[in-house]
Amino acid sequence: MTQILNMTYNNPFMKIEVQDLKFGNIEKPELIAGEYFSIAHYFLKLKCNVSSFNDEMKQKMNSALTAKYGANNVKYLANEGSYLINANMKACAVSKDKKIWKFVILEKEYKKVLVKVLPKKILDKF
Repeated sequence: MTQILNMTYNNPFMKIEVQDLKFGNIEKPELIAGEYFSIAHYFLKLKCNVSSFNDEMKQKMNSALTAKYGANNVKYLANEGSYLINANMKACAVSKDKKIWKFVILEKEYKKVLVKVLPKKILDKF
């Protein structure tokens, strides 16, 4: 899971470090149309180094991070030029056999795309 998150947040202009990954509730798998689906709640800290950004880009980044994660979950560390973010996230684990699982990160802004791959019953949960 850490590898997936690192790939997701990989950006050549902004170094992102995934810290302190913890899993919360993992829901009981539901069989829907021949596949098992389970929602997993997880929490992590992201440290985003934006020291290479100009002031305007830093302000835009601050606005975007605050809008996404909430003001209480975003802290700017001026001495490091980094943001420290507490992120509460969800992923959907999908499996045909309950042995091999694939993960889809659930974010509201991707819901229009996720409609194509996840059943409505799962989409209604987030």
